[in-house]
Amino acid sequence: MNGELYRRLLTERYGPLDRLEAERFPPAIDRAGSAGSVTGTSEEQWRHQVRDIATRYGWRLQYHTADSRRSDPGWPDEVFGHLGQRRTLFVEFKTDTGRIRPAQREWLAHLADSGFEVAVWRPRDLPTVLGVLGPARQRAALPSDFRRPTS
Repeated sequence: MNGELYRRLLTERYGPLDRLEAERFPPAIDRAGSAGSVTGTSEEQWRHQVRDIATRYGWRLQYHTADSRRSDPGWPDEVFGHLGQRRTLFVEFKTDTGRIRPAQREWLAHLADSGFEVAVWRPRDLPTVLGVLGPARQRAALPSDFRRPTS
C-alpha cells in the first residue's frame, strides 16, 4: 500500500491526524486488507500494543500482574497512570471474541461505580483507545453492552 493511500485511509477511518500521529499509530490491517482489528490478535499481543500507545502518550505509570494465577480473580489486566493529567485507568483486555468472567465483571463494575475510569478494550476498539490515551483525553467507560453483575 503506498503512503498516500495509507494516509487517506487513516484520515477516513479515524478523522484528521497529523503526520507524526499517522506514522506512530498505524491502524491494524486485517487479512482482508481493510483498516480495523487484526484477525487472530491474542489478548497478550493487544495488551502490548496498547502499552506502547500509552507510553508514547505519556502514561508513565503502568502495572500488570505478571502471573495472575497467584492473585485473587477478577482484577483488571492493566492499570495506567498519567501524572500530568492526574488520571488512573483500569483496563481489561479481551480478544474480539473473548468473554468477561463473573469475577472480572464484578471488579470492573465496582471500580466504575467508585468513580474510576474503567474500560474493556478489544482490538476492534483501537479508535477508542487512541481517543482515551491520546490528546483528545476522552474519559474511558465500560462498553454500552456491559452487563452488571447481579447481587
